[in-house]
Amino acid sequence: MASEHDTAVRTELIDRTQRSWNELRAAVDGLDDAQLGAAGPDGWSVKDHLVHLERWEAYLLAELAGRDGRSELGLAEGTENPETDDINEALRASHAELPAGEVRRRLDDTHARVTALLQTLDAAELERRRAWIAGNTYGHFDEHRDWIRSLGAATTG
Repeated sequence: MASEHDTAVRTELIDRTQRSWNELRAAVDGLDDAQLGAAGPDGWSVKDHLVHLERWEAYLLAELAGRDGRSELGLAEGTENPETDDINEALRASHAELPAGEVRRRLDDTHARVTALLQTLDAAELERRRAWIAGNTYGHFDEHRDWIRSLGAATTG
């Protein structure tokens, strides 16, 4: 049976993640497919940011489930310490042709699976890995949300 502490740890982490997720979705939901696909000054579109977020959440999901998550990032087995920017650019390029609707569907599905898994993990594991979980969920959503808002505003202007 879960202790009050375990329940509080899990609830706080999931609530924080959900708040950030809701803010991210609010930034995205008003954008149409053309706005999602319009590239910004750095070459990244909103859709590219969403693919990026989904793939890093898929990586988190695999790792938390005890699987090697490198394949979720497009990395071959045995790949050692690639630069994060190189991984991100490869993800962007390899998913560039995905339709916006499919990107949204995958993002929603992966996030739902992460949320479900977080509800099952031991509180000690959640506390031990909290910074890493945050970096691939709410911290990551917060980081990209402002870029997405800026890109969305530029395409509506």
